[in-house]
Amino acid sequence: MKISTTPKYSVLLAIIFLLSLSVSVRAVDTSYYFYVQFTDKNNTPYSLANPSEFLSARAIARRATFGLTCDSTDLPVNPSYVQQIGSLGISVHNRSKWMNGVTVLLTDSGKMSQVRALPFVKFVEYTGLLVGPAMAPPAKVRVQTNLDYGIAATQINQLNGTSLHNEGFLGEGMQIGVIDAGFSNVDINHAFDSLRLQGRLLGTKDVINPNSNIYSEDTHGAMVLATMTGNIPGQFLGTAPKASYWLIRTEYAPTEYKVETDFWCSGIEYADSVGVDLVNSSLGYYTFDDPGMGFTYADMNGKVSRASRAANLASKKGIVVVVAAGNEGNKAWHYIGSPADADGIIAVGAVTSTGTPSSFTSFGPSSDGRVKPEICAMGTSSAVVSTGGIPTYGNGTSFASPIMCGMMACLLQRYKLQNSNPAIEVLLHSVFRSGNLFNNPTEQLGYGIPDFVKAEQSLFVFDSLFQIEKNDFTLTYNSTFNTLIIKLPTGDVPSNTAINIYSITGKLIQKLPVTESSTVLRTTNFAPGIYAVCLIENGKTSTRKLLIR
Repeated sequence: MKISTTPKYSVLLAIIFLLSLSVSVRAVDTSYYFYVQFTDKNNTPYSLANPSEFLSARAIARRATFGLTCDSTDLPVNPSYVQQIGSLGISVHNRSKWMNGVTVLLTDSGKMSQVRALPFVKFVEYTGLLVGPAMAPPAKVRVQTNLDYGIAATQINQLNGTSLHNEGFLGEGMQIGVIDAGFSNVDINHAFDSLRLQGRLLGTKDVINPNSNIYSEDTHGAMVLATMTGNIPGQFLGTAPKASYWLIRTEYAPTEYKVETDFWCSGIEYADSVGVDLVNSSLGYYTFDDPGMGFTYADMNGKVSRASRAANLASKKGIVVVVAAGNEGNKAWHYIGSPADADGIIAVGAVTSTGTPSSFTSFGPSSDGRVKPEICAMGTSSAVVSTGGIPTYGNGTSFASPIMCGMMACLLQRYKLQNSNPAIEVLLHSVFRSGNLFNNPTEQLGYGIPDFVKAEQSLFVFDSLFQIEKNDFTLTYNSTFNTLIIKLPTGDVPSNTAINIYSITGKLIQKLPVTESSTVLRTTNFAPGIYAVCLIENGKTSTRKLLIR
């Protein structure tokens, strides 16, 4: 489901959709979506030795910045497999290299028996219907220093976000992928004049219909975008007004089928390929028009939905992924959806201007017990901009999420200036730790409302411990057996060698002498969190980061 906004916007969207049908409707046959899982990527023409064949220079550079390397998930699906499916007269609609599968679209579902029989196909899954107008060609379209937030001041002040802005961190140089349902009028709305004129609207991608005019689709994504980069002098200013943006459509508003989770995978993979630093997605899935496709709460463990698995993979590739927790808190479902259940991301709940939970904000935790949502922002009467360029208000975690994503972009900009080797987990934990409920997280607000002044200070304290020299020593952590192996280079170990372990606040947790090249330490009594493991040798300190979950 798409995360809902206020009821008046829902009615408006319905009216707009009905009007669009009255203008141009073409009869089409019902078509079927199927997801096809491949067994492998054997004999692919692509090589990890030449990542520039399938990743942009910026995507490769982002991995290098975070000390990451390309792996098999980065390799595109085998084009030979795609070609063989196409030779059966079946259209491959979109691909997912991370999941190693494709979504096909066809009118004769009986042909899927031929696909199932292919030796490289692991399984086939029916994921939805396409009912509605055919994919038509695109229509012709019409071609500071003093920060005044206007009606957006409350939601930014609640996060103590003005300090970063006043330091000059407004998201400049950061690229944000916005995964949503459509971006109506972004090309003509005066709230986005500076975005367009400054060349910060980097491009668009429509996974659902490559021939669409993405600026004539749903209004939801446009309002989401406004919370981050809307700029109407004296009336409205978003949380990351100088960031650059990619607009990616993966949500088809008229119907709701499981195929949209696969569209979402393709969308975030595209965001990765162009080199984004952050992704915001105000979308969530748990139930569908076909009840048999629905998830259960037990599935909300970050490992069942392909969208959730893709979100986790994106975080491992150096992308800060921010997702709306959902608006089901006062409904029968009650819980977060997918991909908010993913590990390694930020699921954002909603609060009022006074910090109380919004009545609709979805509950956690994930079904495997992780804190969800992690943090919250203003989602009741959030300041947004209408598609007509008028500052107004809306409700939903749909808006809490991008408000938070914009502030994360500003903090990431600050962090990268401070440290040429940043770590996503350190960045996220500094924000979580600043939450007003960090020591007592709740099922509806998680760690609560973060304070970006405290988050910035926490980042300084913890990151100042790191003086990394790559080959001094290595860590191997085994979570199953709660052991940490600290291995030094071979050779004599100086008599004064020691290991100090610090918490994220800089507190010394443990100190022990080192007499051998390999030391095993039990971590049973270590609380979950991020630690600094410092090797002290002849007065020289080298440090590694350790995450214990």
